[in-house]
Amino acid sequence: MDFRPLSELERRQLVTALRGNAEGNRVLLLDRKDTRFVGTADDVPDEDVIHAIKSVPCHY
Repeated sequence: MDFRPLSELERRQLVTALRGNAEGNRVLLLDRKDTRFVGTADDVPDEDVIHAIKSVPCHY
């Protein structure tokens, strides 16, 4: 994986989204294919939540 620093616009969008998450319970959205930040939302469909939970590796 190649490292690519965030552009100034991407950095500002991410900081704003993180503040929205901390202060207003907004959801952070990530791209499923490459986990890049793609925005925020007030609510997420149950299907997306289930997919996110299933994608986390669990080792016992």
